[in-house]
Formats: sequence, structure tokens, C-alpha cells
Amino acid sequence: MRSRSGARSTVSTVLSIALLIAIAGFAVLVGLQVRGDHPARFDVTQAQGVECPVGEGSPACFSFGVTNLGSQPSLVECIATAPTGVASFLNDMPVYTSSAPFEAGVTEQLIVKVDQGDQGAVSEPALVCRAL
Repeated sequence: MRSRSGARSTVSTVLSIALLIAIAGFAVLVGLQVRGDHPARFDVTQAQGVECPVGEGSPACFSFGVTNLGSQPSLVECIATAPTGVASFLNDMPVYTSSAPFEAGVTEQLIVKVDQGDQGAVSEPALVCRAL
């Protein structure tokens, strides 16, 4: 008779552990479903000097990595400025608005060119981006 109660005790222990694991798994799944979506916000890397595309005619170009830190794709608007000189994107506009959403967690490269302004000098541009 003792071996039967020992077997029952072992089965009971195994079933209890399996039940605890199932409850913990369910709690994790519910937690993942309940956590809210993070609104889109964009991180911009430091400017990296790059060669300007052929025929551009600008003395300096810079590349910026723009990453959507949210959990959903989002359109983005970026504004380029420079302390000296005139900063613009390759389409000659100081404002870039994406035509397609930036995917969450993916880094896209944007090129900014800087032309000499009235001061006759070129400096490193700054880029500010926001979700639309």
C-alpha cells in the first residue's frame, strides 16, 4: 500500500508543477496582450560625413540614421538645420516628410546636404524628427 501512496504523491507533485507552469505561461501571455502599444517616436543618430551624390554640387553631405522607437509603423517629418550654411535634403527642401511609414525598430538613412550660406562656410547640420 505504501508504494501506491508514494506514486500518488509523485503524480500529484508533477501535476501541481505542470499547473503552476501553465498558470505562469498564461499570465505572461495575458501580460503581453495587455501591454499597450508604444506611440511612435524617432531617434536620430549623430551626423556622419558622406560623399555627396554625383552632380549634386554641394560642398558637404551628411547621413543620419532615423529609427522608429515605437511599436507601430509611422510616417515621419524631419527638419534639417545648420548653424552656418543652408541645410536641405537632396530634394532641396529643408523638411522631409516620408511617403511611406517607417517600420518599428528599423533604421533608415537620410542624407542632408549643406551649401554655403551668406557666411561662405559649411557646418555640421542638425536633424529633428517627429511622428506624424
